[in-house]
Amino acid sequence: MKKAIRTFIIGAAMAASVFGTAGAAFAQSTAATQYVQNSMNFRSGASLSGTIIGSVPAGAKVDVLAYAGDWVQVRYNGVTGYIHAGNLADTAPSKTKTTTTSTTAAASSTGSGNTTLQQYMDNTWTSQAQNLNSNTGAWKSVKVSSGYLALRSQPTYEYANEAAQLYNGDTVELMGGQSGSYVYVYSPSTGAYGWVNAGFLV
Repeated sequence: MKKAIRTFIIGAAMAASVFGTAGAAFAQSTAATQYVQNSMNFRSGASLSGTIIGSVPAGAKVDVLAYAGDWVQVRYNGVTGYIHAGNLADTAPSKTKTTTTSTTAAASSTGSGNTTLQQYMDNTWTSQAQNLNSNTGAWKSVKVSSGYLALRSQPTYEYANEAAQLYNGDTVELMGGQSGSYVYVYSPSTGAYGWVNAGFLV
């Protein structure tokens, strides 16, 4: 009898450990309202197969109703739906101004004398990011000639927000969410969600 009880307790502990790990991808905030950090699709269900019923802009305040794994049910403008939990925070996103490094030697070939190559590429990547964002659920491959593509916790180019490293040929799933030249993705090779520069996805 004691052996059976001990076996049951061990099994229950192992199950709690497994399910606790799986459900701990995103901490469940106790706040009744939260803020959307970056614009994202609003879905009818807690998965990518849920019908897109609209979009929620960055900075939007939503009422939190329930958590479902990596998704959270919210009410926004009187409509109830689901968005990815990784895109919510207890505070509104900070409005930081992104600066682009410019070099006079890097003038683009577009004929605009005051446009740098970096600015030209940023505009091209932003356009690509907008196109990719309309294909939520699609899989894309990382294409880098050397080094790696950084998976970032925020859609800005900063050393501190580098969450993981993706290499040439790695695949990512588009999660819906676009900010400038960045798109929000899931990386199965790292098991992480984050932002990547759309210019390196094919």
